[in-house]
Amino acid sequence: MNIETIMQILQDQMKVAVFATVDEDNKPHARHANIGVANENGVFFMTHPRTDFYKQLQHNQNVALTAMSEEGYLIQVIRIEGQIRQIGKEHLQEVLKDNPYVQHVYPNESDRQGAQVFQLYKGEGFYHSLTQGHRYVFSFDAE
Repeated sequence: MNIETIMQILQDQMKVAVFATVDEDNKPHARHANIGVANENGVFFMTHPRTDFYKQLQHNQNVALTAMSEEGYLIQVIRIEGQIRQIGKEHLQEVLKDNPYVQHVYPNESDRQGAQVFQLYKGEGFYHSLTQGHRYVFSFDAE
């Protein structure tokens, strides 16, 4: 399985991942966040500057994420550990496109426009089909 297929699964079938970060005291934190776009250039997501998530991303650019999907017999897990960078609001429309969660997380337009886009641009990942036994290791670097 190639990285394009794995990222497509992450974006289209899993859609939401648990992101792990650390704060200024190196205390771990985890939260669900929507996968805006995932492709061979990494994982793109957004958060607002007023969130603890944003502050933690500013403090330490290392993150881990994990996501899972279950459809009938097929159970798939994807894990990625890597580095993020803030890429700015100019990519906001691409990340928001076809995103059903945005209306719930950011109900008014001003909140959506204040959000910032991040790219997990460099990382190592692991795909595992728990029911079929398939395992794939992958990496990407979009520097």
